[in-house]
Order: sequence, then C-alpha cells, then structure tokens
Amino acid sequence: MTEPIRVFVGAVHTHRLMFEVLRWSIKRHASRPVEVRSIGELTAPGLPVPKKPENRPVTPFSFQRFAVPMLAGWRGRAIYCDSDQVVLRDIALLNDLPMHFGARILRRTEKGPDGRTGGHASSVMLLNCEKLQAWEPQRIADELDAGRYDYRALMKLKTVWLKGSMPRHWNALDHHEPATCLLHYTRRSTQPWIARGHQHEGIWFEALFSGLDAGEVSPDAVEYAIANRFVRPSFGWQAERREPDSSKVPAELHAADTAFLEHCSKHQFNNLDGDYRST
Repeated sequence: MTEPIRVFVGAVHTHRLMFEVLRWSIKRHASRPVEVRSIGELTAPGLPVPKKPENRPVTPFSFQRFAVPMLAGWRGRAIYCDSDQVVLRDIALLNDLPMHFGARILRRTEKGPDGRTGGHASSVMLLNCEKLQAWEPQRIADELDAGRYDYRALMKLKTVWLKGSMPRHWNALDHHEPATCLLHYTRRSTQPWIARGHQHEGIWFEALFSGLDAGEVSPDAVEYAIANRFVRPSFGWQAERREPDSSKVPAELHAADTAFLEHCSKHQFNNLDGDYRST
C-alpha cells in the first residue's frame, strides 16, 4: 500500500485554527492519502535552542522546520509548510517534483510579480529526509553556537545543504493567479484573521467555511481563536455569518479592529505569543 504523503506544519497552540484550515485545504485537493501533522504537537514541550541569544529562534515555531527529517524517521520525502497558508492544488504534485543533481531540499527561489523571495525560502520545502541526517535539532543548535553559520543564514537556507528550486506557484507570497498552487499570507499586518482588507482574504475564508461544513475544521478551533484574541474582534462576526468579505464588517466594529492591530504592532504581535513576527 502506498505510504501517505507526509506534510509537517510549523505551528503552536495559537495557530490551531490556521492549522486546521491549512490541513483541510491540503486534504480536499489531494489525489492520494495524505498525513498532515502539527510539529508543535509532535515536539512538545519544545526543541533545543542555541545558547547564544543572537541565534535563538525569533518565534516559537521557527526551528520546528528543522525537526522534520527526524520526525519522518530520516526516510522518504516530506513537505514542510508554515501555518499561514492555503493549498489550492493537489499536494501530490509538490511531493512528486523531481529532485535533480542530488538536491536534498526544494524551495522557492524564483522572484514573483512583486519581486519577493528572500526570507521566505524555508516557509515551504520539499525535503529528501534520507539525505538530511544533519538536520537534527540538537546538532543545529550546537552548530549555531559554534559559529558554523548564523540564524539568518539558517532560515534562508544559506548553508552547505544541496538545494534545488520549486516553482514559485507552490509558495505564492500574498499573490494569486490561475496557476497558484499554494497561497502564503506572509504579511502579519494584513493576514485575513488579523486585519481586514487582504486582497485574497476570500480564498482563506472559503477554505475556513468549507472546512466547517465538511467537519474538517472544528467550531471549537474558531471559538478558541476568538476567545483568546488570536484573531481580530470582527472575525467572529464574519465567522457567524459565513461572510468572506471583510469590507462588509459593520462600522461599529472597525475601531476595535484598529485598536487590536495597533496593539499587535506595538508589541510585535506578542499578544499572540510572538507567532506573527517574521520567521
């Protein structure tokens, strides 16, 4: 029997709703069995971190991606995704991409219409786990402390590991066109659950609502996000009415949304455990 495609998502408890939406978006389009798991749940209570403050992870989930080969038993292929994404095509197409010339990692390198690549290189990756024995969390922490590379180089994958490129459509940064396979909501100040007005917010909300209808996104996850203020105040209004267009949010809720976003910005989104600072 064919082994399921394995997808590991960088997520902590504040990402529960986003994780469930992403998981549903993967499963709904998959042509083969797929297993989608939250790395935060698999690695609780946490992963090793470097001793040097300058090399410590910016967010609670930054280093989770480097645990994927270990979690996959250092065998076969696995996909890593951040939680602030939705998948719009069959994930098997990503899983089956050729890895030429001994590549161990595929990630986006091609610049899109907005000219962006940069720090998002490691936010979607296809990994050949058998060839990534060096991706062991304690070893990475030790190598950072030893100065073999720094945090910035690690997160941008500017290290000795052999890399290849995947099509930019598998990590479309706040951009959508007919060929888009995975939409990544990268800007913390405009993510649909944080702020109103993202030009592609309707795609995320459609995934949320269809997931609720299919029983793949739990109402508890929505209630948990709202009760703990992991989403903007007007999010509950949209969720209750199944309204994908935030421009229809009543004016009386705008001030609360603005105050929420200002507070998040001043505290680098620390009211969400820092999860929405740049990775």
